[in-house]
Amino acid sequence: MNNSPLEQLARQYGNVVQYDAKGNPSIFCKFPKMKSSDLDASLPDHVHPAFIINNVEEDAILIGKYMSSELEGNGTQYSLPNMPPRVSMHHDTFLQKMRAFGNGASGITIADHGFMLLLAHKNKWEPHGNNYYGCDYRDATPWELAKSYNVGDKRSFRGWLYECIKAHTSSAELLPVDSPLYWKKGKHVGGTPANPSQYNADSQYRGYNTLTGSGPIDWYLGSDPGNLCDIQGNAFEQVYGFRLVNCEIQILGDNNNAADATADCSANGSWKAILPNKTDNGYTLVAPGTPGTLHYTWQNSKITIDTVEPTFDNEYRGTTFSQIAVNTTNIPYMPSIMYELGLAPISGTTVQGYFYVQMTQDERVARRGGNYNSTSHAGMAYLNCNSPRSHAHAAMAVARAPVKPEP
Repeated sequence: MNNSPLEQLARQYGNVVQYDAKGNPSIFCKFPKMKSSDLDASLPDHVHPAFIINNVEEDAILIGKYMSSELEGNGTQYSLPNMPPRVSMHHDTFLQKMRAFGNGASGITIADHGFMLLLAHKNKWEPHGNNYYGCDYRDATPWELAKSYNVGDKRSFRGWLYECIKAHTSSAELLPVDSPLYWKKGKHVGGTPANPSQYNADSQYRGYNTLTGSGPIDWYLGSDPGNLCDIQGNAFEQVYGFRLVNCEIQILGDNNNAADATADCSANGSWKAILPNKTDNGYTLVAPGTPGTLHYTWQNSKITIDTVEPTFDNEYRGTTFSQIAVNTTNIPYMPSIMYELGLAPISGTTVQGYFYVQMTQDERVARRGGNYNSTSHAGMAYLNCNSPRSHAHAAMAVARAPVKPEP
């Protein structure tokens, strides 16, 4: 196994390969332990929660380089390149399939999400991705049917940029890929379609999900081919260890206990609410429903963190992550854990992404990153808290496995 092409590719990029009991591989990115203060000077001088699992500090964590995929006839989830991301699976079922890989594998946790967000914040990274039907909305506009195109117009089609070289009205008979007299093929701006048959179902011949790792270099975190790819867009990623009930923010401990392969992330887990201190950025984890705990509310047309429940109108509310507000009368000091977990924006952050909350009394779990059609709403800070754990979204909701490194 050590000399396989996959191992050689992983070593070339500084990645780690681990195998399940059947000998099937997954590729991971290794992140050495960091302090929260190393990610932003305003944060506490202690190890970031992502590196503390069951009160044990890990020297490093491994996070799946690719969105999870499924080998034929095997429900276990893997981190492999050039695979269709696995979509449409329930929140809890995904976690079971992630853990089936062994080696301590679990699903991405809210602590992992917060770490990745702060890492992007520290380095001013804003990766592109599949957020506009196979390409990034900032790089190209998708080709459409029944449109008039003039010489010089540029459109993306199935992952590539094309330039119109002869004016015409687009049709199914003049697809850019098949019409060299009308379109000149340019640079790679998108990913390889994960399911080409979608073109037949989509009247615009647009792709949806793309194969893992098939996009251009700026689809990798930090534009580094050894780093995480497809980290925004393509498909929503399930997040574990965080939920909302009555819009109250609940977590499984103030570290990364949810990453433990035996942790109970179900609705019956040991969920805790966050009670903020009144004199500093500290907090106490308390039983859900305790008065004065942190909630998401809707005030002045913004998602606002407060210590009271919102009006439960069941509406879906959204705010740019950096614009999430705080009721400073009730919360004079925001608990630092909220910044560390990516649940509140740190001062001055420019990391892109929308934050969504449904104002409901029911339980809601989270998905991160954005989808293939999220456009400017996608990003490292994107978090969508609108879904019950029973939902299996069509063409949505994948998982990315973190694994504790072996001693």
